[in-house]
Amino acid sequence: MIEGKEMEVLLLQKKKSEAEEIMNFVSSLDPYEKREFLGYIRGAKMVKQINWVHKY
Repeated sequence: MIEGKEMEVLLLQKKKSEAEEIMNFVSSLDPYEKREFLGYIRGAKMVKQINWVHKY
C-alpha cells in the first residue's frame, strides 16, 4: 500500500492539475459540505464496486 509522501509524489507525477483542482474544491467546502461530499464519494465507490462485481 502506498502511504504518505509516496502517494503525494505519485499524484503529482500522474495528474497534478487534476489533483490540484480536487484539493482546491475540497478546501473551499465548509464542514457540512465536506461531510456531504464524503458521502457522495463513498456512494460512488460502492457503485463502482457493484459494477465491477457484475462484470466478472
